[in-house]
Amino acid sequence: ETPAESLGSDITIGYTVALAKDDLIAIEFVVSDYEAGAAHPNSYTEVVNFDLKNGKSIKLPELFQPGAKYLQALSTYCIQDFKKQAKEQGANAMLDDDDWIRRGAGPELTNYANWSITKKGLEITFDPYQVASYAAGPQHVLVPYSALKEILKPDSAVTQFVK
Repeated sequence: ETPAESLGSDITIGYTVALAKDDLIAIEFVVSDYEAGAAHPNSYTEVVNFDLKNGKSIKLPELFQPGAKYLQALSTYCIQDFKKQAKEQGANAMLDDDDWIRRGAGPELTNYANWSITKKGLEITFDPYQVASYAAGPQHVLVPYSALKEILKPDSAVTQFVK
């Protein structure tokens, strides 16, 4: 028997394949859950970047040269991109809180837990409440490999996409 307090609660998991190659796959899972009586559902993202050739998950630091300030490079690019997005959206901008953006996209590894390898760059996903309100939804920034070329490891999983 289902307890009364769980009636109307649910969980949904969806996915998007960001990249699928013979040796590499990147999948973004979006988990959404609603607990009966809550004001709105909540969602979060989990991303898997997997090296099929070597049978292992790829960690963000593995893409960069030792000692490279990759978190600072990602943070700088993402914050600038969010400012550009806000300017383009004008009065309708939901990315309007600089402090929120600086905290959520600051140079900390936890802020960059959800990234996908794509052919064009690293797609960073920022969950609701990370850089903007719940109403703004998840936010995405594509950091082109050209912006990271100087600090990427020459033999990393993404080298094949760097021009």
